[in-house]
Amino acid sequence: MRGGPGTTSAGAGRRETPRSAPPPAIAHSRSRPGGSVRAAHASTSSIRRSDLAFFVVALFALAWLFWKNTVLASRVIDGTRYFLLDDDMMISMRYARNLAEGQGLVWNPGERVEGYTNFLWTVVMAGIHFIPHSDANVALLVKGVNFVLTGATLWLSIRFLRLFAPRSLLVPPLLLVVMVTCADVLLWSVWGFEVALLSFLNLFFFYRLAQDRHDALTYAALALIPLTRGDGIYVFAGNALVALALSKDSRKPLTYLAIAALPTVCHFLFRHAYYGDWLPNTYYLKVYGLEEPYKRGWSYARNFLLQYSVVLALAAASALALLRTDRRGLIPIGAALPTLGWVVVVGGDMFTWYRFFAHLMPLVFVFATVGVATLARGAIGQLAWAAVLFIVSFPLVRPLGRLVFLDTNGDPLEQIQVAMLIKKNASPDSSVAVITAGIVPYFTRLRAIDILGKSDKHIARLPPFKGAMIGHGKLDPAYTLGKDPDLVVSCRSYPFALGLTTDTRTHDPVLSFLASSAFQSKYRGAPINEAFTLGKTAIYTHAGSKEIARRDWQGVVVTP
Repeated sequence: MRGGPGTTSAGAGRRETPRSAPPPAIAHSRSRPGGSVRAAHASTSSIRRSDLAFFVVALFALAWLFWKNTVLASRVIDGTRYFLLDDDMMISMRYARNLAEGQGLVWNPGERVEGYTNFLWTVVMAGIHFIPHSDANVALLVKGVNFVLTGATLWLSIRFLRLFAPRSLLVPPLLLVVMVTCADVLLWSVWGFEVALLSFLNLFFFYRLAQDRHDALTYAALALIPLTRGDGIYVFAGNALVALALSKDSRKPLTYLAIAALPTVCHFLFRHAYYGDWLPNTYYLKVYGLEEPYKRGWSYARNFLLQYSVVLALAAASALALLRTDRRGLIPIGAALPTLGWVVVVGGDMFTWYRFFAHLMPLVFVFATVGVATLARGAIGQLAWAAVLFIVSFPLVRPLGRLVFLDTNGDPLEQIQVAMLIKKNASPDSSVAVITAGIVPYFTRLRAIDILGKSDKHIARLPPFKGAMIGHGKLDPAYTLGKDPDLVVSCRSYPFALGLTTDTRTHDPVLSFLASSAFQSKYRGAPINEAFTLGKTAIYTHAGSKEIARRDWQGVVVTP
């Protein structure tokens, strides 16, 4: 049962003082003339000022890390600096730009395939495209939104912490340090993922639940979670159960939960009407036919549990200790278990860090620092546990190497150069087949063909080849190249492709594609003549394309 000011327990019941009643410490001080009330208010005011000061310092640190990562993920080509998001997020950006330009929520105009899993975030991106910008710098605006969301999450985390540790001066700066330097808080945000929005909504919902605020604003945040990420229904379900467990009267939260579910129902209906499917194309690509999903999922979950073992153990101990007197201890447990179960069922994720768990990290860090403040005995004990939490959370060895590094998904710095070469030399009505489907299609604006199937219904529904990485194990080169793309971006050098034969067998989707008879017979003999692409990521055309007569391309000037 929930404890704290104004709450007493008697047997199984719970009695609360009216909301208008003052906290007991303040009410008692009114019986004594003098400065007790002023001292109490001064103490609260001092704590709030210190929290604000710590937050401002953390915000400056966050801004610096954002900027360092942003510059790292950019390239100056022919005098213009191009800023990039993760390649997967550049796929969402293409959908967003097409929506903003009136062509629909599509990857290619006229082709309705749901090749994204972050509907609400893609809509936010579409809104960003209405702000005056160039294609070169629009990624900066997306990163700016994520910076604001991450900053808001930091401040909300402090306020959440203060519900359980109202007087501690030690834990707020500790909380801010471990959050700002957590790769799963920082990097997904600076790379442009929807994780920052999902984390904020999740924390905001639980923060208001922890204050017993079952109202429209609380459940509006919950309603947006499944729209932010397509598989967020499991987050919604787990959070809903926690809300019911914390409520004194289930009728009100049940009503709000029913209303909060309506946007998700409407989104399903929209998906079926617009795309012709009840589930996103990415579900079929990544989950349908996946080899040994439970084994993969458990491996992913186990690695997360090991990576954050001390932090998770401290948060769990804090929650269990709180649960003896306060049902709000259910919050981190009820939030984490559905995510853990879902990850095991669907087979985990392809990324190095833990994207599927990242939305939980602010909540985990809040309860871990609550544990430092409430479980340890005396100042020495608190300092000891604070030191432990800091040591296991902060990257003590090469901290900048852990917090400032290039997201290499899709070879972004190579692919932006490829995109600018295509834009400079190719016909604007040519088509391009791509393996990395974000950067080149976005910046060239050409009609694109997705070799790996994220935006192709046929390929997404194929069985994956054995041992393939999630989302990268479905190919049909004859089908793809049967669409006669004018250009094919290979992601491998020309000499490398020459060394492959149709007898080559591999789990690598790029090698499998380049070794296919469809590619070798039609495209391998017609590479574009340009030094960078031949040596890094060759581009090919074919005898029937208009590009065959213009194979000698001009280069671009790349500066640091």
